[in-house]
Amino acid sequence: MGETTTSAAGDSLHWPPDKFRYDMREADARERVQRMDIAGRARALVWGPYDVLTPGLWRATARFSVDRWACRHTYRLEWGATADYSLFEFKPGRAGVFEVSAERLWIEAEKAELRIILTEGALGGVFELLDVRVEF
Repeated sequence: MGETTTSAAGDSLHWPPDKFRYDMREADARERVQRMDIAGRARALVWGPYDVLTPGLWRATARFSVDRWACRHTYRLEWGATADYSLFEFKPGRAGVFEVSAERLWIEAEKAELRIILTEGALGGVFELLDVRVEF
């Protein structure tokens, strides 16, 4: 998990799934580490990548898929650095591919973290992170 520093206005970054860390419950049985069964307690499903972003307003857009069971649950996107996050709660409501976004102002260069949290316990369902775009 490298530390990439990014600056210039108009910058756009693409963070593929392999830049992130994941809830490792039953990871050995997964086809892809980013495609997970969400059964269990409320918890962080995805977090990272801790690349350094320079001062300015940054928008993160996470693209993910959920099946007909996972779509019934509420999630929270957290976008920020250290203990200062912008939050966005969402409930997909149907199976499919979705995007959610949040913006945060970086006052100084800091490591960026995007988290996707399952906010309630689940009996099952499949969640998969597809990618994240970050725009200045």
